[in-house]
Amino acid sequence: MNNLTQFYKLLKGFCEDHNMINEFFLLGSSEDLDAREFDYRTFVMIPSASNISRDFANPVYSLTFDCVVIDKCVSQDDLASIISTEENLFVVGQIQDWLIQQDENCYIDEVEVQNYISEESNITTAFFQLTVLFARKNYKVAIDNA
Repeated sequence: MNNLTQFYKLLKGFCEDHNMINEFFLLGSSEDLDAREFDYRTFVMIPSASNISRDFANPVYSLTFDCVVIDKCVSQDDLASIISTEENLFVVGQIQDWLIQQDENCYIDEVEVQNYISEESNITTAFFQLTVLFARKNYKVAIDNA
């Protein structure tokens, strides 16, 4: 795959087809998380950084997404929280494995696990960064400047 639009459609399709993911969001910033209601388990991606490179005569650009898998479980139940966290990590691993199977040039950095406890429920999360590399054209192509 060679462009961001195709990657977005690919990952969105994965989330829509995965039996453990109920919804997928692409948000503009982390502040948009507060304004959302979630149908747990939710996968959220937020574009966060990009790099354009020609290192070693290999023209690529990278795009990093801040991602989070969010789930909800019964409050005051340690085992339910552990199971939910384990499932969140399983989903992150499946995303990575599936993207590699699709020949995507990507990697996932460290996964940060957090739990938020309230009287009604526990919210479990797995935060991570997903970086994808996309090929660019050779620098000798025409420049679009009329």
